[in-house]
Amino acid sequence: MLRINSMRRPRGFTLLEVLVAISVFAMLSLSAYQVLNGVQRSDAQSREHNARLQEIQRALVTMDNDFRQVVARKVRDQGETAKDEIFRVGEYLLDSSSEGIMFTRTGWHNPQQLFPRGEVLKVGYRVVDDTLERVWFRYPDTVVGSEPLVRPVLSGVEKLEFRLYSNKKWQEGWDKKAALPEGVSVRLTLKDFGEIERVYLLPESALEASSSE
Repeated sequence: MLRINSMRRPRGFTLLEVLVAISVFAMLSLSAYQVLNGVQRSDAQSREHNARLQEIQRALVTMDNDFRQVVARKVRDQGETAKDEIFRVGEYLLDSSSEGIMFTRTGWHNPQQLFPRGEVLKVGYRVVDDTLERVWFRYPDTVVGSEPLVRPVLSGVEKLEFRLYSNKKWQEGWDKKAALPEGVSVRLTLKDFGEIERVYLLPESALEASSSE
């Protein structure tokens, strides 16, 4: 009598099914990688953007501290007699590739006169190699051979421009002796953010020059 085996041999995956499964898995992996890569790029761009904004904000804070404490004071350069040009602005000033500016400010903190200097500081701004630099001297009256200290403030700066407000109008240059403008407009042209402008009104108490110390 013919006996039929009721147990069937287990059936495995065919080659076609394996290939289809591999293809589906590869497509899912590729999609997941693209999503992850996009998130990582977006996060990196966001970090770079935030870092750039912080750099710009720090630069503006530095400029705010300087321009809001401008004082009319005659100074000596390289041991010469005190000059009437207490506020200088112009193209290529301080070897700037754009416009430059130089003035005297007060309020340089010196607690209990611990440091061998006063609270008056001669400071300027210029653009060198697309970088905004702060140029300053430890003493407002410099002796022969004195070299300024330079600190990079902001990168990616294409142009630095100034306008001065006096007699109810804006003007490009400043040639008045022993006098300060009533206001200063500072315009920065950045490679990534375009133009940024800050306007500073100088206090009336600072508009009359005092004799040098």
